[in-house]
Amino acid sequence: MLNHMTLRPAMQRYNKIALMVSLLTCSTSVLAYNNLVNPVASDANSNEAIETIEVNGRRNQAYTEATVETQKLLSIAGLADDPLSAVYSLPGVVYAGGDEGGEPAIRGSSPEDNAFYIDDMPVGYIFHIFGDSIFNKNLVRDFSLHPAAFGSQYGNATGGVFDVQLRDPRNQDLAVTLDASLIKTGVLVEGGVTDDQAFYFSYRRSNIHLFIEEGEEDEGLTIFKAPISDDYQGKHQWLIGDAHKVTFTVAGASDEGGINISKASEEGRIDPDLIGDLKLEQRFDSQGLSYQYFGDNGKIMQVVLGHTIENAKQSFGAGQFIEVDEQEINLRSDYQFEWHRDHSLAIGAQLEKSIVDYKFDAIPYYCTDHDADCESKKGDRIQDEDKLTAHDYAIYATNNWAISPNWHFSLGIRAERNDYTEQNFIHPRVALSWFATDSLTIRAKSGTYSRFPDVETVLKKIGNPNLDSPKATHHALRFEYQFDDIWKSSLDFYYKDLDDLPRSLDEGDVNAHLHYSNDLSGNAYGVEWVLERELAQDWYGWASVSWSKSERTDELTQATTEYYLDTPLLANFVANYKWNEKWGFAARLTIRSGQKYTPIIGLRDNPDHAGYYLPIYGELNSKTLPTYHRLDLEANYHTTLFGKEAKWTFAILNALNADNVSGYYYAPDGTETKEQFPIEGEEGLGMFPSIGLTINF
Repeated sequence: MLNHMTLRPAMQRYNKIALMVSLLTCSTSVLAYNNLVNPVASDANSNEAIETIEVNGRRNQAYTEATVETQKLLSIAGLADDPLSAVYSLPGVVYAGGDEGGEPAIRGSSPEDNAFYIDDMPVGYIFHIFGDSIFNKNLVRDFSLHPAAFGSQYGNATGGVFDVQLRDPRNQDLAVTLDASLIKTGVLVEGGVTDDQAFYFSYRRSNIHLFIEEGEEDEGLTIFKAPISDDYQGKHQWLIGDAHKVTFTVAGASDEGGINISKASEEGRIDPDLIGDLKLEQRFDSQGLSYQYFGDNGKIMQVVLGHTIENAKQSFGAGQFIEVDEQEINLRSDYQFEWHRDHSLAIGAQLEKSIVDYKFDAIPYYCTDHDADCESKKGDRIQDEDKLTAHDYAIYATNNWAISPNWHFSLGIRAERNDYTEQNFIHPRVALSWFATDSLTIRAKSGTYSRFPDVETVLKKIGNPNLDSPKATHHALRFEYQFDDIWKSSLDFYYKDLDDLPRSLDEGDVNAHLHYSNDLSGNAYGVEWVLERELAQDWYGWASVSWSKSERTDELTQATTEYYLDTPLLANFVANYKWNEKWGFAARLTIRSGQKYTPIIGLRDNPDHAGYYLPIYGELNSKTLPTYHRLDLEANYHTTLFGKEAKWTFAILNALNADNVSGYYYAPDGTETKEQFPIEGEEGLGMFPSIGLTINF
């Protein structure tokens, strides 16, 4: 429930500082086929043996290979060994924090509105501090994005759902795969243990610190701890007979880095409270045990038990710090079966217990992403130490009804309770599919959703524990058309109604001591078109164009403004070409409207630090950033090295060297006045060449 706690927007500047440094371097069963050649008696006219194929069914088959759609996503140019970067090539998905950092925002929702699942369990930590995901690309079997109106098995999300399935281990001779690039190095060990048991273990570590010399000062900033991230995933699987599967999974990741902010730096001149050492440390370690039973007639049962420990520590300024230690226990059970002719039922239950120990000594800023000026909502330095225990309960069910060969109907319901917010929810969700012709399919979906409030808005001393959970209603309509065996297209319409979003309270408000209320609402709507070409004549690809609108309404003032992540137009073009058995090429082009920002229109005296200035902001989200565009190119060369299979990857990220601006900020240089003040644009990644090597031993 709690991933980390941020009490001040100034902490977010660490991402910008560290990025500037880091960018110096960037079906229920599957049939198993055993082909057996059996000689049989010859007749008088032939001495040739007849080949027969014996088909053996095994319901608990290991899923060891990536799906076709996932393989396409993982082959996109410019991923830099990060499989989840592929999501930014899908319609309706944008970065929430610049070109290289921040989590994805889906169809006009906030990144905090999303939920992430790994092997059917909800998780909170899948991105490193610097924006790349924690996954080894060689282990992702299936990666699905549900951008709206998702099913009843998913909860605690009002935006989109990322569902990641890691593949099962291959029962093979012990094999080792090495990956190395300028950005990251990794090793994967995999093999069989017995005839029905296999395992794998992957470990990766970033290489950014190898290109950074600690101790050198640059514009008042001195790196004393070069940023380092690492992650691991492992599985041990036991296939018991034809109907049972037991899987033990481990996963973890960590990030750390440190930088000194001096009085001479821009950050120090803007906010003297930041002057000092800024250090970030975070990690998580998780273990999971899954049991699956595959019965006759489509019966499947799964029970998953998960345990996760997360630790996060931030220290900055003159003795300020935030420490959070969290332990989560998840138990989930699912069962699906055919209960009546043309009907199948999926039911499930989930229990999550969170125990959070936290303490802090910091200056809080009582603001949300709908505030133009967080500095104006600065509080007094405060200390606290407490333990938070919360339980989440959920039961859900979905009935799938094949009304006729042309009509399918799905009715789902999810019941939830969180004992911290003391709220109960009943969320209905429906979906209707009409297979109008052999080529045309029309799908309509709708549902209601909720999620736990933003953590910093509900803690006792710095928030309002009585805040309600944000809620949403989703509607989606999709048209799919198959032109032939190669070309297909889809057209999506969606609408999201958002309610009970957090709003920061002004100083003069009668409830100002509560800091936050639920007096913010919003909506997001749009249309997305995709044209896709399947692999033929050695190439495949897709193009997508989307139009969207996202707004927020202050219920106290009745003012409606565009959301800061509002991106009206977004286009993606992806192509992959296999030239021959050795060479393959890929390209990706993204073009999108600039996001909204609030302009700086002047300076004011800093009330807490004489001789320092703070920006004065204009109308909220009233300006638009320049149009964004980025072209990534990649070439892959398959060869042998030391007698082993190998692949070289050559890539150029942002091949056109586009100056993509992600925001504007006040950049004091010591000569500023209230009438003359420097404003600079924060640019994303410039042209960045990359080379990588993969070897299979």
